[in-house]
Amino acid sequence: MNEQQVSELLKAMAAQTKAINDQAAAINRLAESNESLSAVLYQSYADEVQDELPASTYLSGKPRG
Repeated sequence: MNEQQVSELLKAMAAQTKAINDQAAAINRLAESNESLSAVLYQSYADEVQDELPASTYLSGKPRG
């Protein structure tokens, strides 16, 4: 390999490294976004389920707490 080929290879490797780092950052942002969306969906579902649950009572029918 001559000096020019080595130089071009190093430039290509640097570009590839930058692309991989950019991709990793984008994946991390996507993961954070998905985590936030999951939390919102979970809370929304939990609120709906809580509203649908009957009042908590003992077997005797007396209200709990």
